[in-house]
Amino acid sequence: MKGGIDIVGLVTAPARRAGRGRKEVPNPLVEIAVEAGIPVLRPDSARSADFKASFQEWGAEVGVVASYGQILDQGLLAIPRCGCLNLHGSLLPRWRGASPIQAALLAGDSESGVSVQRMVLALDAGNVIAEKCLAVGPRETAPELFDRLVAAGSELVLDVVQKGNAEGDFPIGEAQDESAVTICKRIHKNEGQLDWSSSAIDVDRRVRAMAGWPCALTTLPDGTALKIHSGELGEGCSESADADHPHGVIVSLENGITVACGEGSFRITELQRQGKARLTTSEFLRGVTLKVGDQLGMKS
Repeated sequence: MKGGIDIVGLVTAPARRAGRGRKEVPNPLVEIAVEAGIPVLRPDSARSADFKASFQEWGAEVGVVASYGQILDQGLLAIPRCGCLNLHGSLLPRWRGASPIQAALLAGDSESGVSVQRMVLALDAGNVIAEKCLAVGPRETAPELFDRLVAAGSELVLDVVQKGNAEGDFPIGEAQDESAVTICKRIHKNEGQLDWSSSAIDVDRRVRAMAGWPCALTTLPDGTALKIHSGELGEGCSESADADHPHGVIVSLENGITVACGEGSFRITELQRQGKARLTTSEFLRGVTLKVGDQLGMKS
């Protein structure tokens, strides 16, 4: 019993193995559930008949889903008496899909939030029961925004379930405005690649959106892969790429590595060479020779 709610079971991803010894990767959710005596199901497919039969035996009043990663069919959604609710990391209908946090940062959204919606077969298209809006900080990264949305979402979904539990049912919710729908897809590693010909504002947004994984990516003049962990707009957004400073060219090594962009400049403050430790630019420049006029993002 948690917050007046009887948790009848946990459904989570199947066990994953990694590393040289192919050891099972710990799943904190499973560890918490086992310690609390909560049954756990880890199906390879949420569509399997055996899994659905086991899930039905729990007699759940409502299912609560957050970042599960598998498509749930109508047969599964209908098993809990009150259906299934989904906690989503955006203010629906903006950013339906797998990467709402990164999408919000890439687009320069000034606000984000969390929504609790009724699950239907269409992607994140169900009625919204409750939502909470959060302002996006001007220097906020994806991991930072994720942590704040997790905290806000935990409170929101607990409040919704507690009220539904007390009243014996859940509100129908508000239908989403289909004319306002935006979609975001799963992030792939190559989306961290920086395009220095874009504006410094867009470069800055990508660095913050891709922080954590896959990180913003470029290359040193010799072609060595380079992760950009943090940075900021160049002062006054000056030193745009031109005939004297093509995009990707280093225009200053004072207080960071300042790179000319298609519009304005971006100052790198923390970075990591392939196979090396994460360093501040001052630490990095002690071991790597770079000079004004060198160009990043060009294969040797």
